[in-house]
Amino acid sequence: MHKQLLFRKVHRWLGLLLGIQILLWFTSGFLMSFMPIDEIRGDHLLQQNKARPIDVSAIDLTRIEQQLGEPLMAVEIKSWLNQTILLVQTTSGRHRFDRNNQKIKGLDEAQIKQIITTQLKPDLSIASIRRLDEVPAEARGRSAPIWQVQLNGAEQANIYISQQTGEIVAKRTDRWRLFDFMWMLHIMDYDERSDFNHPLLYLTALSALLFTLSGFVLLYFTLIKRKRHKTKAAH
Repeated sequence: MHKQLLFRKVHRWLGLLLGIQILLWFTSGFLMSFMPIDEIRGDHLLQQNKARPIDVSAIDLTRIEQQLGEPLMAVEIKSWLNQTILLVQTTSGRHRFDRNNQKIKGLDEAQIKQIITTQLKPDLSIASIRRLDEVPAEARGRSAPIWQVQLNGAEQANIYISQQTGEIVAKRTDRWRLFDFMWMLHIMDYDERSDFNHPLLYLTALSALLFTLSGFVLLYFTLIKRKRHKTKAAH
């Protein structure tokens, strides 16, 4: 096969494949930039709670460390369900203690309902509450077990609460799911949707390089051909 014809075929097919991916990049990038980020994060589902005073007078970290039997790596003091609690990080995980240094047991459905109802916007309501032993794909990166609170409404909103800390760790709506799909197309990670360094992206970058180089080669052949035609015409 003639070299010029070979490079032309390579250039044509690479251009077709890259053209499709470039279209996906531009489309997904435009839609993601067009969507309000606060609504993507689901912040519009919850009210902003007012800051409450925190009483730390009775907290005894030495006593808490003795109960756990391991050193404390980090301690966070916060207000939770109108009471002061401590989130304690150790090598074995995170633990919750009340301000009287007593470990807080695992969450139940009643507490989950209370967490949501104290923060949910007035026009929204709870459809169902479930404790999940496996983290759903839309809440990836969180730890199981996890509580899923489904809300009534057109957005099919789900709110996820950590069984370990009692904190809201994810808010998902149809707008977030669309954004996540576009993000998947944009970074070309069709599995975890979080990896920028994967073989498919490398292959696409290599294809773009070959496309560019084959274009230069074709340009060279074209210039040489034109030069020959001009030489023949001059004679």
